[in-house]
Amino acid sequence: MLKTLLLQNYITRGFWGDEAWTAVISRLSIPEIIQVTGQDFHPPLYYLIVHGFMQVFGESEWIRILSTIFFILTLIPVYFFAKKIANKTVAWVSTVLVAFSPILFIYAFEARSYAFLTLMSVLSTFCFWQAVSLAKNRKKPTAQTIKAWIIYAILGGFGVYTHYYMWFILASHGVYWLVIDRRQFKQVFLSYLFIFLAQLPWLPTLFSQVKTVAGDYWIGGMNERTHAEYFMRIVAGDITTPWQTVLSKIMFAALLISPILVWLKNKRQLPRPYIFLWSWLVVPVLIPTLMSFLTPVFFYRYLVFTSVPILIIIAWGVGAVKKELLYALGALLLIFYIRTDYRIFDCFPRSMREELGATFVTQQPPSEEAPVFTYLPSFAEVYYYTSQRAPVKVVPMGLVQFSGKSLLDKYEEKGLVEIVEPAEGQIYWEFDQGPTSEFHGN
Repeated sequence: MLKTLLLQNYITRGFWGDEAWTAVISRLSIPEIIQVTGQDFHPPLYYLIVHGFMQVFGESEWIRILSTIFFILTLIPVYFFAKKIANKTVAWVSTVLVAFSPILFIYAFEARSYAFLTLMSVLSTFCFWQAVSLAKNRKKPTAQTIKAWIIYAILGGFGVYTHYYMWFILASHGVYWLVIDRRQFKQVFLSYLFIFLAQLPWLPTLFSQVKTVAGDYWIGGMNERTHAEYFMRIVAGDITTPWQTVLSKIMFAALLISPILVWLKNKRQLPRPYIFLWSWLVVPVLIPTLMSFLTPVFFYRYLVFTSVPILIIIAWGVGAVKKELLYALGALLLIFYIRTDYRIFDCFPRSMREELGATFVTQQPPSEEAPVFTYLPSFAEVYYYTSQRAPVKVVPMGLVQFSGKSLLDKYEEKGLVEIVEPAEGQIYWEFDQGPTSEFHGN
């Protein structure tokens, strides 16, 4: 049983759609990656990192290890940031909980950009606070302060090429500075100016993507369940468990009570670092919420990084009552987190890898005589796992401009796939999401 778990688990399973998209785009050349991401809805940095990894270590599901590395690296700034703004006890408890947070755990094993976005969020937030707190009441910036601002600007510049929600993270820092701090105007202005100038070459592409999003996009509109589901998934995991709802309600209550406890502990005032934490949480949620009244952009998965401020805020609040109470709550929460993480790691769903593998050992495997037909949503998975052993053709059904269409167009342009309907009486294999397959012919 242990051997099976080690060989068949969430990190060794076959790619699902978005992960296959990552692999298939990252095998392109650097100019092609920039072109395809520009025609889609994502900045190119993460795919360029995967491209470099694949050049050194080859193509396989193990490109997921990048996300695992980003996830592990995130724990370091989480600890030092929480220690700096709160205390060592809050830092240790927060870091352990972040290490087992189910939402972060699941994306630590997926070839997507969310673990990298979380790392950039924590690092930039830590650097911003370092730069602000180092200044204190000094009128002239010190070398250490200037260094912190430079690092922050560089992280911000890289971050906005990672994911567009990075803009909301940077906005949370700016809102805190504008409302609470307002020191070091020159340094703040120059840092944000650098980030904007770094993004300048990409702005025409961004405006083009915004128009596409406004016209036809796959993110659904908000409803009365949107934010409740966001919070439940962020704090209790992205998979259904018997304790998911109850756990999220308990944590929501702890989050709401936290400001009161901290306020009472600090002589009826909230410390600036604590307010900064709330800004890091609230602003990135609030901005896409408001934007979604015009066009849908709010998506819980893009907010995985908010699990970090949520856990620090809760730990700080409970720790303000009594250290032993924080240990007890942390231990209880850790039990449910580990149980959820085990369920995640134990998953080994059938993927297109197994579906295609089974067809290649049939009496009539995919070949020139029996090509593979699929649809846009499953195109990347099918193409990746055919391993060039059979022609791949995509049925031109529902080919609107949405995520993945630009990649399909590039592969058609390179002559690697063909967009065409099956001919009447043709023998072929049909593959669709699920994964499902069906042989058409005698």
